[in-house]
Amino acid sequence: MLCIEAGRLEGRFPLPPSKPYSQRLLLASALAEGETVVRGLELSDDVVAMVRAIQPIASITLRADTAVVSKREPDKYRAFNVMESGFTLRTAVAVYAGIPGLTAVYFGGTLRERPIDELVEVLRRLVSVSKLPGAVVIDGRRLGRFRVEIRADVSSQYISGLMFLAAAGDGGVVVPKGERKSWSFVEATADVLRLFGAEVSMGDEVVVEGGLRSPGTVDVPGDLSLASFLLVASLATGGKVRLEGAVTKLDAVVLDIFKFMGADIAYGDGYVEARGGFTKGVDVDLGGNPDLVMPVALAAAMVEEQSAIRGVEHLRFKESDRVATVLDVLWRLGVDARYEGGVLYIKGPPKRRDVRFSSSGDHRIGLMAMAAAKAVGGCVDDISPVAKSWPSAILYFK
Repeated sequence: MLCIEAGRLEGRFPLPPSKPYSQRLLLASALAEGETVVRGLELSDDVVAMVRAIQPIASITLRADTAVVSKREPDKYRAFNVMESGFTLRTAVAVYAGIPGLTAVYFGGTLRERPIDELVEVLRRLVSVSKLPGAVVIDGRRLGRFRVEIRADVSSQYISGLMFLAAAGDGGVVVPKGERKSWSFVEATADVLRLFGAEVSMGDEVVVEGGLRSPGTVDVPGDLSLASFLLVASLATGGKVRLEGAVTKLDAVVLDIFKFMGADIAYGDGYVEARGGFTKGVDVDLGGNPDLVMPVALAAAMVEEQSAIRGVEHLRFKESDRVATVLDVLWRLGVDARYEGGVLYIKGPPKRRDVRFSSSGDHRIGLMAMAAAKAVGGCVDDISPVAKSWPSAILYFK
């Protein structure tokens, strides 16, 4: 159990490295011609999962926070465990469909209950794929250009995986069907593929022209979806923080949300500064940025005016049922919160102090609980899930 005293959080901190970009850069490096140096990694569980996934097709050298990756002749038989990394599971299953040989991708924990069937069904039209309890087995082969349709309202990672499959081969067309959930992550995939020389067009159809080549040295940008927990903890306690590192557009909308809520936010090339506090509620749709629901919900808990967070339905199928676990954190704070008609309604401020929180086995709920504990004082039952995305977070909140 981690206990945190209530008090001002302030100081200068490095932006945590982006887990989504770390994973995408490593995967692209393994599929590209030439050697790539990826700098600024943190070996969270999900990043380690991607290292495992690319090892059968790449030579990898780790030096401190840097990975040197180069494509090699694939092992004929390969097996690895992605643990609970959903992105690694779905992209690896897709990519290995286009690499001759047999692959067993093991997975466990909450991933056993999370969706992958739609991706397996689409890939079965191209190659032989078997889904077993805790594993997917793929009999891969060299693919020509392909065209597939897949649901976009279940997991954006389906589309990212198929984009990597197309980029590693002769190209392809992915037709997203239904509402486009978490689309900012698909755009992040497109950004990385373009960095490695692929041509990607994003419209009614996602068109990827094959062929990847190393850009040489690449730096992992900062992760605002993680860093926003530091921002909330600071703004809720009257502190001032400066976060240093490159900011991407992936979750930059959180800065505008916090500014709307009354915080004094400044950012530019390589930094974010925050001071002040939250004074206004917000009505925002985060269907395209689901990782921001937790920090925005906690910010809303500090405000007397009611806030509404929309587009949260698919959060029920993450590492936890995040609709239920976000509400659990808010209720423990004594905040008026409810889920109704696909919308989270929140009205603060917190009425309780020295609260006992649960991470519910979910890294982002654990981070939310740590930030909440900094604001009101309290303990978090288990912080081990935080290692999935940001192991060093404990050093900033303690």
